[in-house]
Amino acid sequence: MTTYNESQTFCEIENFIQAILTKQISVEQFKQQIIPLIKKSRRFFVDGNNYIAAIIVFKHLEQIIFKANAFKFYDSIQDLPDHVVEGFIKYVQDQAGLIEADYQYDQNEYKKQVKKAERFLSECIQQQDQLTIFPIYLSIKPEVLSVIRLYDLDLYLSAFLKLIRSRDTELFRSIHSVIWQIKHDPEQGYYVQLFCIYAGQAQAVTLTDHARRIGEQWLDVTNGYGVVSFEEHDLKGISVNCLDDKQIQRALQVIKARMNNHARNHYLRVTRHRRKTFDCQRIGLSLV
Repeated sequence: MTTYNESQTFCEIENFIQAILTKQISVEQFKQQIIPLIKKSRRFFVDGNNYIAAIIVFKHLEQIIFKANAFKFYDSIQDLPDHVVEGFIKYVQDQAGLIEADYQYDQNEYKKQVKKAERFLSECIQQQDQLTIFPIYLSIKPEVLSVIRLYDLDLYLSAFLKLIRSRDTELFRSIHSVIWQIKHDPEQGYYVQLFCIYAGQAQAVTLTDHARRIGEQWLDVTNGYGVVSFEEHDLKGISVNCLDDKQIQRALQVIKARMNNHARNHYLRVTRHRRKTFDCQRIGLSLV
């Protein structure tokens, strides 16, 4: 049985539209690829979600194709005259400006998010003598990507952040703030880039234990589908003496660099209406 993956399907559609824009799709290739993509998209396309322009153009193209054969003069798209298919291709190419403007808008919004994260971290630094930043990635096991959508990841993340805010477990009581962002790896699917900010100096052994236990919590809220990953050197944390300008600048640069990593291709192709994909949150410290 063929399984479809939401995140990969939207990437396939985007690549198809980009190939048309760069004139890498022939009439015959168009005929071969369009119907399987339409069938895939219908499984995952949800009215009310926000999509990048390339996917919106694809859905408009789908409507145009079926209107073109509204009277069933042709048994399949393979029977359509070449000049009709060329018209479909031209329609997509005519949307090049719209698609490019949409990509540029998304990049500008992303830059604003990075700036907001930098400002937020600067404010945290001004209020503390010492901070430790722990970058971590929350994602989904590859073998279950076919059953996980952005909707599911959003619910899992909400539950996980609620755990942090509630401070019901000792694990989360030392977290001062979090910065998080949902991203989309075309190969590995959706994931969350998370920065846990601890007040004071966290020891490497403490962060190692926290990484393991955060993984257990993420696995729990995702019903066993989740996985936590991090770069090995991050287990030491990014220590910041908040009175040392060099350490402050280094921390800000690290956050900026990490957030900008893969920014050109790990952007979201779909977002849920009125749902955040990025935020900076201060967690009320507990004396308990």
